[in-house]
Amino acid sequence: MKRYYFGKSKTILAARALFDWKEGYRDETYARYDSLEIAVQDDGRFSVWGNLGEEDADLLRDTKPDARNQLAQVLGIADEISEE
Repeated sequence: MKRYYFGKSKTILAARALFDWKEGYRDETYARYDSLEIAVQDDGRFSVWGNLGEEDADLLRDTKPDARNQLAQVLGIADEISEE
């Protein structure tokens, strides 16, 4: 599994790439997060977490396949990558 981290300056960019297709999408919804984290499984499924600071986070997308090919739009701008 790989984890991709997007700092505060890229939170909105990543959120747009991942969620702007949803009805009612608003940048303000994601602006409250200090960072976003994408956990990508070896089989291509991924989940998204919005980090609120010290050990607190919201699950924004449960682990599902990348049916919309969203990862290709966002992984290249990650601030940090770790592998487990």
